[in-house]
Amino acid sequence: MALYWTIDSRKRTVDVVADGDVSMADAMRFFDAVEGANALSYSKLLDGTRARAAMTPDDVLSIIVRIRGLHALGTMGALAVVATAEQAQRIARLLGAAAVADRPMKVFDDVKQARRWLEAQPPRSP
Repeated sequence: MALYWTIDSRKRTVDVVADGDVSMADAMRFFDAVEGANALSYSKLLDGTRARAAMTPDDVLSIIVRIRGLHALGTMGALAVVATAEQAQRIARLLGAAAVADRPMKVFDDVKQARRWLEAQPPRSP
């Protein structure tokens, strides 16, 4: 597994680190965990700077469908994604699907800046 996450119900945050090849199965397990923890409205920080997407175009479409399905379940928390410019370009379709939700979202190239921005976002109710 190439995704590692911490869900903190006290802080209402989800921190995710992607390290190595990230597959569709990895992404689906993450979505299952967030949904199961009722953490959709929590702020999320995804550090993908050490990740590589190991997905087919069909895998990407399946993930987009899942992201949109999660949006229908309730309020989505703010999302800060940390990625290189090259990574952001490669995952633009996934970022676009995540951006459809009514929530603050921003892409960064520095984890500290992403965390500061995320902490400045108002909490979102479920």
